[in-house]
Amino acid sequence: MAMLQSQRMRLATAVKLVVLIIFVAIFFLPLVSMIVTSLKTMEELFKYPPIVFPRNPQWGNYVTAWTMVRFGHFLVNSLTISIFYTVPCIFGSCFAGYAFSRFRVREKSGIFMVVLSTMMIPQMVTIIPLYILISKIGLADKQWLWLLFGLQGTPFLIFLFRQYFSTIPISFEESARLDGAGRFRIFFAIMFPLVQTAVIVAGIFAFQWSWADYLQPVLFLKGEKVTLAVKLAIGYTDQKENVLHHIGMAGLLYYTAPIIIIFFALQRRFIAGLMSGGLKG
Repeated sequence: MAMLQSQRMRLATAVKLVVLIIFVAIFFLPLVSMIVTSLKTMEELFKYPPIVFPRNPQWGNYVTAWTMVRFGHFLVNSLTISIFYTVPCIFGSCFAGYAFSRFRVREKSGIFMVVLSTMMIPQMVTIIPLYILISKIGLADKQWLWLLFGLQGTPFLIFLFRQYFSTIPISFEESARLDGAGRFRIFFAIMFPLVQTAVIVAGIFAFQWSWADYLQPVLFLKGEKVTLAVKLAIGYTDQKENVLHHIGMAGLLYYTAPIIIIFFALQRRFIAGLMSGGLKG
C-alpha cells in the first residue's frame, strides 16, 4: 500500500514537472525567437522554407542596433523619464493608500471605489483631453512633465499600499502619538519603513509602466527628447524605408534587458510583496 502511494506521488510530481516545463517553454518562446531572429541575415529572414537557426550567427547586428539609432542617447531619455515618473508615483500612491487606510472620513469608501473604478477607463478615452490640456498650459515637450504624471499615483498602487497599511496594527501609531509625534513624523519614521516590500513592488510596476509606454512620449515629446520606445519603432529602416527586422530584434533585446535584470534581481521581494499585500481587505 505504501509503495503504491509512493508511486502515485512520483507520478503526480512527474506530471506537474512536465506541465511546468511546457509553460516555461511557452513563456520563453518569444524571447528565444527574438534572439534567433536578431542573429540572422536579411536573406535568411525571408528564405523559404524558413530557417529556424542561422547558419552563421551575425553578432555584428547588436553593434549595428546600438549605433544605428544612437541607442545610448535615447536610453538616457528613457531612464530619465522612468525615474521622473517612478519616484513621485511611489510617494503619491503611498500617501493616498495611507490616507484610505487610516483616515476616518464618512465618504472614504465611496471615494476609494471611484479611484478604483478609474482602472476600467481605457487610456484612449482620456488621451485626447489630456493632450489638449497639456498643450494649452505649455507643458508639451518637457521631460519633467512625467513628475506631474507620477504625483497623481495610480489606482492599482494606491490599492496595494492601502492593503499593506491595513495589515499594520494601529497601536504603533497610537504609541507614537503618546510620545508627541505628529502625523508626518509617524508616517516617515514608522509607517513608511514598514512597507518597504510594497515600495519595491510599486517601484517595479511604475518603472515598467513608464519604460514601456509608447503613446504618451510620442504625443508629448519631439526630436531628441523622445524615448527608446518611440525611437525603436521608427529607427530601424534602410534607405528605401524597408524595416530591418533582424536589427530591430537586437535593439528590442537591449530594450528589454533592464526590466528583466530588475525583475530577476528583486523577484523574491516582488513575489512576496504581491502575496502579502492581499492578506487583509
